Amino acid sequence: MKRFLVGSALVALALGGFAPDARALGGGACRISGRIVFSPQSDNEGGWSIDRGVIECAGLLAGGKNRILGPGEFTGSGSYKALAAAGGACLHQAGTGKVEWRIPTSGGYLVVSDPVTYTLVGVGAFTSPNLFGTFQAAPPYSGDCVTKPMTSAAFVAEALLYRGVEPKV
Repeated sequence: MKRFLVGSALVALALGGFAPDARALGGGACRISGRIVFSPQSDNEGGWSIDRGVIECAGLLAGGKNRILGPGEFTGSGSYKALAAAGGACLHQAGTGKVEWRIPTSGGYLVVSDPVTYTLVGVGAFTSPNLFGTFQAAPPYSGDCVTKPMTSAAFVAEALLYRGVEPKV
């Protein structure tokens, strides 16, 4: 019996050395909302930006050590190109850019700056190293895609925070 216990302990110690650091694990479910501004440069491309968006998440970070405490700030900017098959850039686009967000946790603020890619055809999908999800542009719109290009819209996104990061105090 002693040999079994000693052998089991040695196996557990050996395998434990290959386990990921629990401090880096965590995640949550998030809702992001705000206003997105489109700056068309032509019929087929332009820029986008989000200023003063809100990110609200529920979950645990740092291996369960830090709890997300409430809403935070969300901003972003980048460029887009029209999806040819969809018929123009008016809410039919593929984009890239950078998003930045800051949320309070029990261990301090989590501050993240991520590259992001998205595709929007009525409903959109986005991905970054820390967040991925879906979003939808919603009224009130500025522009109608017929007589005037779309220049801004409200948006709401549902996302998963899938890689915890140690908060910065």
